[in-house]
Amino acid sequence: MKLNILATAILTATICLPAIVRAENTLPLRQLGGVRSSVLVAQSDWGEFSSVAGRFAVLMPGTPNQETETNEDGFVEHSFTLTQETSAFLIHYSDIPEAEELSDTAIKKLLDSTPTDFVKEAKAQLIASRSITLDGNPGKEFEFTLRDGTPGAARVFLVKQRLYVIVGMASEAENTQKFVNSFRLL
Repeated sequence: MKLNILATAILTATICLPAIVRAENTLPLRQLGGVRSSVLVAQSDWGEFSSVAGRFAVLMPGTPNQETETNEDGFVEHSFTLTQETSAFLIHYSDIPEAEELSDTAIKKLLDSTPTDFVKEAKAQLIASRSITLDGNPGKEFEFTLRDGTPGAARVFLVKQRLYVIVGMASEAENTQKFVNSFRLL
């Protein structure tokens, strides 16, 4: 299914997660196992980031870089990425016109396959996965560990025709959870 491929591509594309999930995995996150807690982002450094066009808000420990690109299928993809020495955070969305025509079964299949497809493409290990909702919209939440030991959490939501992807990786799980738990629709 074209939409399933798009969801996986969004999660693993280098534009979305620059160097985090590439095979060579060159981001300094490789060193997370040895990071001391004194180096981590202070809780007070977090603030709300919102996108009026994206119709979302989320807590982040800084201002993300924004990128917009049209993929080969003609879908416009919007990415908001913040990478730091000990963490990486991503919000990505794309409007997919035919998504509103999908049956509940097709949506469930898309969301259920996303964690498995992500860990396969990212060469990561799936830790846990569960179905969730956001304001009545279907979603999937999953935790993973990259092959270098970097822990992460992701959420994927289909809101009408918009596919949202939220991915956080940090050496302290509470930073990742704070990020993914704070995502909300505007």
